[in-house]
Amino acid sequence: MKKNTFTKTCLSIAILSTVSSHSFAQDEPYSWNISGWINEGLTYYDDGVGSDVAQLSDNGTTLGSRITLSGNYKLEEQGMDVGFEVIIEPLSGAPNYAGGGHQTPLLFANQDNLDTFNGGDIGLLGSSLYFGGDWGKITIGLQSLPTDNIAVLADPSGTIWSGISPLFRANGFFIRGLEEGSTNVAWGQFAQCLATPGLGIGIDCNGIYRNGVRYDLPQMGNVSIAVGYANDEIYDIAVKYAAEHEGFKTNLHAGYSVNKDGGSNVGGNSSTTLQLQAGVMHLESGVFGVATYQMEEADDAIVGSGDDTDAYYFKAGIRKQFNRFGDSAFYAEYASYNDQYGMAHLDGVTGSELSQWGVAAEQYFGSRFLVYAKYENLSLDIDGSESAQGIYNSAEDLTLIQLGGTVFF
Repeated sequence: MKKNTFTKTCLSIAILSTVSSHSFAQDEPYSWNISGWINEGLTYYDDGVGSDVAQLSDNGTTLGSRITLSGNYKLEEQGMDVGFEVIIEPLSGAPNYAGGGHQTPLLFANQDNLDTFNGGDIGLLGSSLYFGGDWGKITIGLQSLPTDNIAVLADPSGTIWSGISPLFRANGFFIRGLEEGSTNVAWGQFAQCLATPGLGIGIDCNGIYRNGVRYDLPQMGNVSIAVGYANDEIYDIAVKYAAEHEGFKTNLHAGYSVNKDGGSNVGGNSSTTLQLQAGVMHLESGVFGVATYQMEEADDAIVGSGDDTDAYYFKAGIRKQFNRFGDSAFYAEYASYNDQYGMAHLDGVTGSELSQWGVAAEQYFGSRFLVYAKYENLSLDIDGSESAQGIYNSAEDLTLIQLGGTVFF
């Protein structure tokens, strides 16, 4: 979509919504809102063979730049709320390693083309309507289903723009220093999700917007529960707990999804994904910690493939106001993505561990602007034949340094 077309579309929607709000204001209380954030950054990489700096939208889908158009009105006689949400993403960056024409959601750019692309694009992330009442809420359309972001948003520190459990920033970079074999094997090849073929992010493997139906049960104290169905034969359930007690803020998320549509990158007729995340923060001191776990399994997978995987992510740090500008945050993180090598076309590979560690700093300026800096390192270790170990265990580490900023509106 061209920028002029996008501008005219937003203007048309705003005008129509204003007309509609005046037309129906006497009948039902109506609200309309534009919200979101713009997230941009500079990325420096060193893959052991070459290095470069590029400017691009940071963080991929969900935490990358987005604009949300939403509306709501109340049917007071029926005791219902009715509304809609349309989410669009202005993306900038480079083509993904699969050969796309722009930075596609969740598949990041690689180092061979970071300096050859100077454009952008606008994509539709979500489009849905909902209705609800005392009995809960039903959402229909292209949307975030219950187990999306289960392994992301239980972080009570809110330091998610610089560091989260999915392997967003590095998954499209090529692995360098291989003794033999193809040089276009990307790091994401060793972080393959079973539930979503082609999604090389390691954790949050049902974490894409899908066409489906979602039902959120009424809130039960500190606990919320949601169930969902997505095309085609994908079912999930999520349970969330959030509370503050004796000076501690605690978040617990759990989600389980089943993909019965042969939705696996290793063959088979179904796959399952279990995700858990726990976060705790001491409110007075600002000290916080996050622990994440994911397990995936595929039924009747191709022999020798990575059909039984697990992944871990840990983060610990402090967020507190140390200066007059706002909160500052400092943390360290570590992740391990295990046996996520996918199909057996990586000859001789029988097991893999992709390790990632990083350190980051964030500075908030009030509640609507933050800047961050992050250093992260990726390394690879595989099990398998002597030939396979010779190829992949000689790989160079990948180093990334990001300087980014986010403005909320």
